[in-house]
Amino acid sequence: MLDYQLFNEPGRLTGGTRVDRIPFTVGGKGINVARMLKTLGRPALALTFAGGSNGEKIRAELNQQSINARYVAVSTETRAGINVFDGNSGRHRWWIEDGEELKENEILAMLDLVAAESSSASFIAMSGTIPGRRNNDFYRRVLQTLRSFKGEIYLDARCEPLRQAVAAGGFFLKHNRDEAKETFALDPFAVEHKSDFYGLLKRHGIWGAMITDGRNNVLLWDGREEYEFVPAPAEEVSAVGCGDATLAGLVFGRSQGMTLPEAAVIGLAAGAADAEKAGPCAASYEEVFKKISRVTLVKKSELFQV
Repeated sequence: MLDYQLFNEPGRLTGGTRVDRIPFTVGGKGINVARMLKTLGRPALALTFAGGSNGEKIRAELNQQSINARYVAVSTETRAGINVFDGNSGRHRWWIEDGEELKENEILAMLDLVAAESSSASFIAMSGTIPGRRNNDFYRRVLQTLRSFKGEIYLDARCEPLRQAVAAGGFFLKHNRDEAKETFALDPFAVEHKSDFYGLLKRHGIWGAMITDGRNNVLLWDGREEYEFVPAPAEEVSAVGCGDATLAGLVFGRSQGMTLPEAAVIGLAAGAADAEKAGPCAASYEEVFKKISRVTLVKKSELFQV
């Protein structure tokens, strides 16, 4: 996604502003994860779709940001988003296009690219909505392509694309409380739903999960035990990209040989640091690691073993 960012003067709701160039970055959840992994010192290879003039801007900008990427060219214009930040008030509004539908030959090209690049990968993260409103089976098809993959796969998705992905299994699930309720009609934070929620994941070969809830406590499940964390405090500027930063930190920790709870601390520190930035996954290495000591493990439970 071509992600335009506008900064409004506090309290100014009318009138015009002339600028040399409306600033933009490259958004989209998978790109955000790659950006944060690069910041943490573990560069990733991003695989994405790109089309039209927006696609050309995305290619140039990722090159400028030194984010390695491979592209599947599409016949339609890549979507755009607009973010408006209101001074230092913490208020933030955004508009995001749904994006055009992917064609079958474009999906097949991406599946071929995934198959080719996965042979040299140890970790694969998939995040975000699928362009358009069809192709809800996209993540399931990617997972089927990765059946022989020996590394770890992470997925951040919701609703029908996630339900179809669950049928394929074999991944770690990262999403938030509302997405869990919306997708499975189960609240993992409710005691009466925990066993059903984790049992569903276990039956489908999902080996772990992290469920966030905004500024509230976070649940981590490693396939056996549940851990509950208090995230690091943050003076929020924008919540956009925080979940992606969290996923990137989690993958980074795992790539360094950490246990899931240890890696979760890095993830939650990255998410908190990113909340204090306007751009997605724009926090620095130093800002992330300052937050690590502020993440607290408050509870570990074996009551929900499946």
